[in-house]
Amino acid sequence: MFIPHVLRTSALSCLGLTVALLFAAGEELRADWRDDIGYTQLAAELGSAVPTGAGIVLLQSEANDATSPPNYLPQEGGPGSFAGTGLYTGKTFYAESEAGVVLSHAQTVAAFFYANGSGIAQGATEIHNYTANDFLTQIYTGSAPPVFPGRVQNHSWIGTTDATTDPQLLRCLDFLINRDGVIAAVPLNNQTDKFPPLLGNNYHALTAGVRSGAHSQGGTNTDGNGRMKPDLVVNVGETSYASPAIAGTGAALLQSAVALGNTNAEKPQVIKAQMLAGASKQNLPQWVRLADTAPYDAVFGAGELNIRNAYYIQQAGQHTYSNTAESPSRGWDFAATTNNASGRRYFFSIPAGRYATTFSAALTWHRTINGFTGFYSSTLSDLNLKLYAAASFTPGSSALYSSTSTVDNVEHLFCYNLPPGQYMLVVTTSTNNRNYGLAWDAQLGNGPALTLQNLGGQVQIDAASLDPQLSYTLESSPDLLSPWTAEQTFRTADTTPAFTHTWQTSQPASRYFYRLRWTPVR
Repeated sequence: MFIPHVLRTSALSCLGLTVALLFAAGEELRADWRDDIGYTQLAAELGSAVPTGAGIVLLQSEANDATSPPNYLPQEGGPGSFAGTGLYTGKTFYAESEAGVVLSHAQTVAAFFYANGSGIAQGATEIHNYTANDFLTQIYTGSAPPVFPGRVQNHSWIGTTDATTDPQLLRCLDFLINRDGVIAAVPLNNQTDKFPPLLGNNYHALTAGVRSGAHSQGGTNTDGNGRMKPDLVVNVGETSYASPAIAGTGAALLQSAVALGNTNAEKPQVIKAQMLAGASKQNLPQWVRLADTAPYDAVFGAGELNIRNAYYIQQAGQHTYSNTAESPSRGWDFAATTNNASGRRYFFSIPAGRYATTFSAALTWHRTINGFTGFYSSTLSDLNLKLYAAASFTPGSSALYSSTSTVDNVEHLFCYNLPPGQYMLVVTTSTNNRNYGLAWDAQLGNGPALTLQNLGGQVQIDAASLDPQLSYTLESSPDLLSPWTAEQTFRTADTTPAFTHTWQTSQPASRYFYRLRWTPVR
């Protein structure tokens, strides 16, 4: 059994297991965070049909810092079940780690997770509560982790044991996620230092950061170095609260997946892929993948959580791979790999006269955990995701975008302003029959646009819907017959990354035509 010394700070120094709350005194709910993740807009569009996690059983673990009775609950009670009151009216709590008292951190986590009036999964009515120590002891002890109540779990704490046990605990968590079809969310630390061993170094859960970037950086360092985390960021002050926002979104998507009547929609690989493909870069113009081998931005992961995008990807339905038939420009699949060089192919088209204002795709799969009492081994297949231009179901000779990490179990593609035409997404690997979740989303629009204003006798040109990482040239012509003159070449990432740019003439306004020139991806 683990005997923890639990701290409210991030200092980790004692024998046995040390876990820490990620807590800031006086932390308040940010009024705009549900706007930022697309929840407010989705709720306005769907009304009473918006998914709330209704019917989904939740699990919440907390790092208590008192032991008799332990303070780990959002409301005092237990052992066993007891009725929620106030913000938890209509809910039933299960104090699984014996009778306990209130932990303010647990209350704030609940506010983002399932509390009435604020939580994304506020329709959930059954919540099972554990201390972090109890949860870890149970998954580590015995021949295999037990089956826990709660298809969606949140663990808002960090911790460590020792260099031998930490990887085993991570493998136990990944084992139960895969075996039981669990969706789990965990945070990084609230400092830009190295990753805490537990639980952010996992493979199968969703790891949370904050949109400010004030979270652990530098890649994983336990049970596989150099993997990219976080998976998603949320515009809240602490990673402890980004995590339940992600878990609550997972519960809402699981509810809507159950309603589809397709068990593949409920797979954790699929829901994770939908959340990653749906991640928004609208508030992150600085987001960039630095190499094909880097599936994420080094700080912001796949981007900002967006439940609206993920929901509509899910509702677009499952579309299987095909060499001869097109899928819609938004959708998902749960399938098994082939080691054939042609891979699993997904064709789709952007219609003439339109652009994919953003195109995003995410591929997720699980590592293999083999175990016996006291020890688990793991192996990870290497899957790749690429996007090609195509014509009549024949791809071009080279990929437009590639995500080919050899250490991560996610791949992610993202671009702005994909021109009209046919495209092919392809999943390739040397491993046969590895289950994967794939999601993609081409959000159609009109591409970059120019607007003109006459300000005090001078022309001002405003460019919008730009790719911050791409170079653009603004050109002018007095009559469309004369040669076009380059007025300015710019890339907003060279200054302050932005989707817009403004240029103003130095001469009095006169009759001129203006256009924007750039090199498209195809």
